[in-house]
Amino acid sequence: MEFDPEKDLEIFRPVFGKRPEVSKEVLKQDLNRYYLPYIQKLIEVKQKKGNSIGLIVGVSAIQGTGKTTQGEILEILLKHLGHSSISLSIDDHYLTHAELNELRQKDPRYIRRGVTHDITLAIQNLKDLQVMQNGMEVKIPIYDKGAESGDGDRVGWKSVTQKPDFIFYDGWMLGARRVEDESVFESGLPALDTPEHIQFAKDINKKLDEYLSLWDLIEFMNVLYVPNYQISLEWRDQAEEVLRKQGKGMSKEEIREFVYYFWRSVHPAIQIKNLAHDSAHAQQVTVINDDHSIKEVRN
Repeated sequence: MEFDPEKDLEIFRPVFGKRPEVSKEVLKQDLNRYYLPYIQKLIEVKQKKGNSIGLIVGVSAIQGTGKTTQGEILEILLKHLGHSSISLSIDDHYLTHAELNELRQKDPRYIRRGVTHDITLAIQNLKDLQVMQNGMEVKIPIYDKGAESGDGDRVGWKSVTQKPDFIFYDGWMLGARRVEDESVFESGLPALDTPEHIQFAKDINKKLDEYLSLWDLIEFMNVLYVPNYQISLEWRDQAEEVLRKQGKGMSKEEIREFVYYFWRSVHPAIQIKNLAHDSAHAQQVTVINDDHSIKEVRN
């Protein structure tokens, strides 16, 4: 690949401008040990397909891991190397607020979004992006998590007209599969602290079977794995501290309850840990340190 981390670093100027926490020296190191080998693998997988169909790349990562920053770096790097790409998230495919309220009428335990996606729309979007040609149009939903007083809602559609070589699809529970032995939900893990919470986790665990047809579309899965997953509470608190200074943002207790709800839905120490050790469904596992840096890459 024609890329020199010393000479070509200037292409990442937009990232440095928007994300001052990204160090040039650290990025140079990460390009050599992570991004460039990662992209080389993706290009090889796509070449082996031997057709013009786009490659769907899954990126599974709990909240706060840094998948958005990684996505920006990968998109810039691929463009520099002559490849088109697009990034979208399973968050884009949440049910509308009206549909979420309908679900709550049936089951009031869905106090937040969680595992409430329009799977049919997600599958259609990915398939359309995979086979589209330049000049065609694919409409992707725009989801605003802050709408409806933080409940979230679909607020419009964005139009994609350029054929992508690579389709990056990320999510906090992407690739999560049902566990057979449900006794693990009764092992005293954080967020699973009452009989009601444990039963909800078991019910959502069964619901994950509905996602298998979506997961089957993913051709290369990269798991951004955080062994010390409880650090995500600190990451979220750091992000909310900025908002609190503006008179907004959640308190520490509100953050804990917010994050715990998602852990009850798909737990980092259960389904996500399983995925990180599942060689049949995870082609790459990128281990993330507490400071967001990359510890190691496992193939």
